[in-house]
Amino acid sequence: MRNLEKVSLHTLFPTIHFNKVVVPDMSTGSDFFEKDIQHENLVTAAERLFTFQEQHPNALLANGYLEERSFYNTDRFKRTINGISEYRNIHLGTDFWLPARTPVHTPYAGEVVISHHNNYHKDYGPLVVVAHHLKNVQFYTLYGHLSEDSLALSPKGKKLNAGDFLAFLGNEQENGHWVPHLHFQLITDLLGQTENYNGVAYNSEIERWKKLCPDPDIIFKESLH
Repeated sequence: MRNLEKVSLHTLFPTIHFNKVVVPDMSTGSDFFEKDIQHENLVTAAERLFTFQEQHPNALLANGYLEERSFYNTDRFKRTINGISEYRNIHLGTDFWLPARTPVHTPYAGEVVISHHNNYHKDYGPLVVVAHHLKNVQFYTLYGHLSEDSLALSPKGKKLNAGDFLAFLGNEQENGHWVPHLHFQLITDLLGQTENYNGVAYNSEIERWKKLCPDPDIIFKESLH
């Protein structure tokens, strides 16, 4: 994938005006969301993001690849094996913190292979995955936390040219209960999934998932770090 031609983030978000990328720290131990470490108080979270964006008015806010996040330290993301518990809380994509209804466009030509509403708390909500075949490389781009109408706008089987409109970002009521943002993820193998795909991993399995989900930074002209 490192041989792919890099694209600008302006291709992904053509309606957003920015001249730099700023990376807010939302990792475990950060006080970005104050004491709401599990990101449940969306009013407070939205206020913190709004304030941070005001401090960086010309920036696109992007973060999260391989970041350990306490957002997921809940029973739904917990497992216990041989008396040892761990959370699936290592983030496998990059989050772009933008308003609901922000248009999202595809960076490369491809075909929609997943278009599904994962309607569970702290899941993706509406999810679209696009398959790409470029320079003898097959890979996928994943777009989570979309609007419900995006699934009709980009159904399974839809073919796209580079830069085509794909979806809108969803609001808190439809996007899996998050402050609006795009979860963007690169994937090398869908593992047979047809409706969903892991966006976070257990730390004990991270080497495997790093190969399945490379850093999105490798395809963009602008640095995400």
